[in-house]
Amino acid sequence: MGHSGTPPSLLHPTLRLSSGAMEGLVPVLCALLMSAEFAGGKKEPGVNLSCYQCFKAASQALCTPTVCDPSDRVCVSNTVVLLRKSKATLSLSKRCAPRCPNTNMNYEWTLGPRILGRIIRRCCSGNLCNRAPTIQQGPWALGRGFLLAAGLLWVLL
Repeated sequence: MGHSGTPPSLLHPTLRLSSGAMEGLVPVLCALLMSAEFAGGKKEPGVNLSCYQCFKAASQALCTPTVCDPSDRVCVSNTVVLLRKSKATLSLSKRCAPRCPNTNMNYEWTLGPRILGRIIRRCCSGNLCNRAPTIQQGPWALGRGFLLAAGLLWVLL
């Protein structure tokens, strides 16, 4: 007994929860932690969208994965291919964005004799979805149409 006649267990009470109450507390604590994380706007993998990021890069290897801001909802990829005579030049720009700047587009033009250009804009909403195109979609697949057009242009000129 303590100095006031109260049992020691009542002087310093501890909270005892049944195992069922503890199991019910786990989802509540997880929800609180996750909402605090989102409210703080932390940039952690798995929480925010991740996209490849680069500006006017000559290859996908120069584009690095980055965790986007909480307000970003999509990944954007712009590919510019220039075909000058028989040489193709590739320029990649990739980034995070709050929304798609435009619909996906595919635009071709002629800059002059034997110079063709193409811009491809893609917008997607999955983690690292703006990675390099597959072999069938790569710059040479993009330039296939250019090579055919350039060959025809070469013959005509």
